[in-house]
Amino acid sequence: HFGSKPRPLISNDRRMAADADSLVARYGAASGEQTHSAAELLRSEILRSQAPNNIPAALKGVDIRAPALTKKAAFEGQIDALAASLDACQDAGAARWILTLISDMLREDSSCFSLFEEALGKQVNVYQKLLDVVTRQGTEQYVADKAAWLLSSVIGNAPRFFTEAEIRGLVERLQRQGSACSELGVLDALVNLLKADTFRAVLWKMPGVSETITTVSAQNALSPYLYKCIFAMWLLSFEAEGALNLQEDILVKKLRDVLVHSRVEKVIRLSLTVLKNFLDRKAWAEQVVELGVLEVVQQLEYEKWRDSELYDDIRDLACQISARVADMSNFDRYERELKEGTLKWGFIHSSKFWADNVLKFEQSDYKAIKMLAALLHSPDPTTMAVACHDIGEFVACHPLGKKKIANLQVKERVMELMGSTSAEHREVRREALLCCQKIMLNKWQDMDNFPQ
Repeated sequence: HFGSKPRPLISNDRRMAADADSLVARYGAASGEQTHSAAELLRSEILRSQAPNNIPAALKGVDIRAPALTKKAAFEGQIDALAASLDACQDAGAARWILTLISDMLREDSSCFSLFEEALGKQVNVYQKLLDVVTRQGTEQYVADKAAWLLSSVIGNAPRFFTEAEIRGLVERLQRQGSACSELGVLDALVNLLKADTFRAVLWKMPGVSETITTVSAQNALSPYLYKCIFAMWLLSFEAEGALNLQEDILVKKLRDVLVHSRVEKVIRLSLTVLKNFLDRKAWAEQVVELGVLEVVQQLEYEKWRDSELYDDIRDLACQISARVADMSNFDRYERELKEGTLKWGFIHSSKFWADNVLKFEQSDYKAIKMLAALLHSPDPTTMAVACHDIGEFVACHPLGKKKIANLQVKERVMELMGSTSAEHREVRREALLCCQKIMLNKWQDMDNFPQ
């Protein structure tokens, strides 16, 4: 079919309209992978068809399949033609053709955004013209997605022409129940808006935006959808630490799950790039180490990849994470946390850390253990829970652990915490119970005290 000569059109636009309407019906009813493939099929049909009659005169002779710079020439010096084209999008048939032409032009050559910058500079209301298309009752999903992509792309590339109120208005309409846009269309628009660092913080705080990015299923999501979510994370990874209210553990877990389940090379490559960016920031690096990302990355080296350079990317990231693991496993870091007086769950409170570092707690007459015992009186429930856990690990791992703890009269305080009735001490009671069990457990070395 694709290798044959173009089919003659019946009454010019009638055949194109009939074919496109058929595909639009399928596109609107589809979901997931069907939506994506149906949209591509509709676009292919539009590219093979002649232009509708009701498009601006400046576009009459333009081949929709022409190179981007050829299309750009049709608008250069004729900003009125661009404005007229956006106005013509109120008609469904014209909108399909015009929005496909313009979006393909911009995707192929980003220098074409200068046309919109010129139009915005001359007070052409690009925002309202395209928003009207997105929100018009009965707008086809294909048209709504294209209009949303175009408007958000222009904002992402020329944010100085737009206001925070306009960004909020667009996002609210995109996420509104009954929106004509598909899920992928909404995600495309949100990612385009995140490209504008001016509005990134505002956008991320808006209801539903972060959830759209972070709740994507690593196992079941369509590859284009998954890639877009990771691309959004890549944009976020350039923000200064603390600039946005990001939940590091959620994003790192999502990337780890993607590396476990996805085998799409471009998805894996982008995920590795995002993780590399995360390693440059302390809070992110800690989550990468503590959530076991290293083992998942190392496993990727045993997969079969078409791109040989991907193996180098995998090994490079594994080396970087390994270096972070070594840095985060050292005893100095544990001592710093003790001095700060606040303990939180993490790698330096794991069984592996204690097995590797327990003898270092003998330094300075067991100073670290004495500081740990003092934190059993902390007002912070998490600190008390972690302290109970670590004292239990010391008792279990150190040859003289039980005796040293007895000298500090720790058991009495641990038993007090076991009996706490405070609702916020649930985790404290649990860890205190486990700690007490380890303290009370007879060890083989204690048998030396028994009479022979």
